[in-house]
Amino acid sequence: MSSRHTGATRIRRGRWEDLDAILDLLTEYGLPREHFAPFYTNDPTYRPEQSWLVERDGRLAAHLRVFDRWIYAGGTRLRIAGVGNVITAQAYRGRGYAGQLLTAMLAAATEEGFAYSLLWTHLPALYARYGWVSLPEERVHASLPPAEPCAVAIAPFRDDDLPAVMQLYEATNAARAGPTVRTPAYWRGQLAWLGEDRQGFLVARAAGGELVGYARSRPGAEGVELLELGLAPDQFAVGRALLAALPAGPGRRLEGRLPPSLRPVFRPGECTVITDPSLMGRTVHLAALVRALEPVWRARLARAGLAEGTLQLATSAGHATVRLSAEGVAIEPLPVEAMPLALDETTFGHLLFRGFDAAASARLAVRPDAALLQVLFPPQDFVIWPSDAF
Repeated sequence: MSSRHTGATRIRRGRWEDLDAILDLLTEYGLPREHFAPFYTNDPTYRPEQSWLVERDGRLAAHLRVFDRWIYAGGTRLRIAGVGNVITAQAYRGRGYAGQLLTAMLAAATEEGFAYSLLWTHLPALYARYGWVSLPEERVHASLPPAEPCAVAIAPFRDDDLPAVMQLYEATNAARAGPTVRTPAYWRGQLAWLGEDRQGFLVARAAGGELVGYARSRPGAEGVELLELGLAPDQFAVGRALLAALPAGPGRRLEGRLPPSLRPVFRPGECTVITDPSLMGRTVHLAALVRALEPVWRARLARAGLAEGTLQLATSAGHATVRLSAEGVAIEPLPVEAMPLALDETTFGHLLFRGFDAAASARLAVRPDAALLQVLFPPQDFVIWPSDAF
C-alpha cells in the first residue's frame, strides 16, 4: 500500500476501515452520509485503495476517489480514471492537499494502466494546473412533449426487464463515444446506488413484446432530469411517448444530455442546447491510449485507402510522434520542429470524443494534416449519461 509522509501529514490509499471517516468527511458537501454511502457500498467496482487520503495529525483531512471505469470510444474501449468526491475538511483548506492528492493519484494511475481521466468540476483552474482541460458537454433543455398515440406499451421498469434493457443499452451505445461499459454487476449496483423511483424508469414494448425503448429520470430543480434514453434505431415516436409519460413537476420542464443521434426525438423549436463547461479530461498514459485506439485507427486508414499516417501529440501525459501503418503503430519522441503542429490536449480531447465535427473543422481545416485527422477522427455520437456521473 503506497503512502507518502510530509512532516505530520501523510498521503496514502484507503482501507476498508477508513470508510466511516470518508463518509463523515463527505458530509461537508452539505449532504448526509446516506446520500454518499450507496456509491461506496453498492458499487461493485469500488475498492478502498481507490480512495486517496490526506491524514494530518492522525485525522482525515482530505479525500479523492478514483472511479475505475471503462467507456466506449467510437469502436474501442478506454479505461478511465474518473475523479470525484474531492474534498478537504474545512479546518484544513488552503494547504494544497487537493493538489497533492491529484499528483499522487496521477502517478499511480499511470503505473496501473489508466489511459485517460475525466471529472466534473466548478473549479476548473484547480484541475487545469494538473493537466486537465475543458471538454464541454451539451445539455438539452425542453418542455416534455404532449402525449400522442403510439403503438407501444409503456410501464415502469421491473427487475425482469433488466436483460432486455442491458441488451438495448449495449446495442445503442457501443458505437458512441463516452458511455460507460456496464457489466451485469455494475447495472445491479447502479440501480441500488441511484435509488431510482421505478415510476421514473419506464420501458416501452412493441405489440410483439420486444423492448424498443426505455427512459430513466429523476426529479430535477425545475421538472425532470433525464438520466438516460435508450431507443431502437429510428424509434423517435417511442422516445416521445416515453418522455411524455415521465413523472414531471408543475412546469413539465426536462433537462438532460442527449447524443446528436437522439435529438430528433424533439421537433424543431422544442428544445434548446446549452453548453456546459464542467466536464474536464486529460490523457493519463499516452502509450496505453494510443494502443487502445490503434485498431480503429488502422481500420479507418484501410477504409480510406491509406497505407500509413503520422500524428504529432503534445498531451498532458507527454509528447510523441505516432506512426500508423498496416504493420502496426510506432510511438517515437516528438521532434522539436514538429511541436507547432502537434495536437494539444484540448484539441486531441475534442477529436477523441467529438471527432472532426463542424467545430473542429472551423479550427483545423487549414492544417496540412486535416485530411488525415478527418479519416482518423470521424464525428462521434458523444454522450456521458448522467446515470454514470461520478
